[in-house]
Amino acid sequence: LNCVLFPKVVKQDGSKGIAHIYLFGSENFPDVDHSVNQKIKNADLWKHQKDVFLSVTPSGTSSAKVTSDAASTLRLTSGKLEKSFSDSAREPSSAASTTNMPPPLPLSKTGELMDVYVSVACHPGHFIVQPWKELHNLEALMEEMILYYSRAEEKPVNIEKNKLYAAKIGNQWYRVIIKGILRNGFLSVYELDYGKHEFVSVEKVQPLTDTFRKLPFQAITAQLAGVKSQQWSEEASIVFRNLVEKKPLVAQIQAVNESTNSWDRKIVTFLVDTSLPETDIWIHDFVSQSLVEFSKDD
Repeated sequence: LNCVLFPKVVKQDGSKGIAHIYLFGSENFPDVDHSVNQKIKNADLWKHQKDVFLSVTPSGTSSAKVTSDAASTLRLTSGKLEKSFSDSAREPSSAASTTNMPPPLPLSKTGELMDVYVSVACHPGHFIVQPWKELHNLEALMEEMILYYSRAEEKPVNIEKNKLYAAKIGNQWYRVIIKGILRNGFLSVYELDYGKHEFVSVEKVQPLTDTFRKLPFQAITAQLAGVKSQQWSEEASIVFRNLVEKKPLVAQIQAVNESTNSWDRKIVTFLVDTSLPETDIWIHDFVSQSLVEFSKDD
């Protein structure tokens, strides 16, 4: 992110609009052994994140901060879904402690509508939504964490799996749960408000104070309703991601799968794009049509 990179196209699939590329820093072009691709392969980091595979089955269980100029709310008016602007995977962890946990996030009931923002979309069987009405509270929390931890004295931390901490990732502090402790001094963590898995140095982790436990966890794991559960192809996953990721949508919830841990809760939901003035786009219809087109290509 925020880097100047140079691509080298090695294959193009015009029928599907996909280019296969190597990425290079300016000093390494076109040395494939020093490409970004090779660095990822050598690091093997992707092997630790089971839920980011594009073909993971939906039955299995990655942050985008919304800026004020993009803020919008969604509402139901006269039976039609409309959008109006206003001013304002994880693995089950039954062993996690419930001490000082944030309160559970209220979810809409089956059949009801919920205004959401999709922070991460892997494929139709696994994506992350955040409640739209709480986004301003989350932004405030993030700002408070930056101020607090930039001034606070660093404290020694006893790292334990399935426990909550504050972790600095980039320039931002997040509420995270430890999912794995690696041998090289890094931790596998899960952001409980944005739904992304990250790797962070032990030195970047601090205790999570009670002040930052008051807001419920914002990331909700979701599965798209209206489509058959399957292994999703890379093409279908890309189409889905382009349709929903980092966008405000309406969710019509079909099922809520509760869990002892707030971060393991999951919803099955329809998604509706209401950004066009006259037409509501039901995402499952678009995904189903795309699958038919991909079948024709095969």
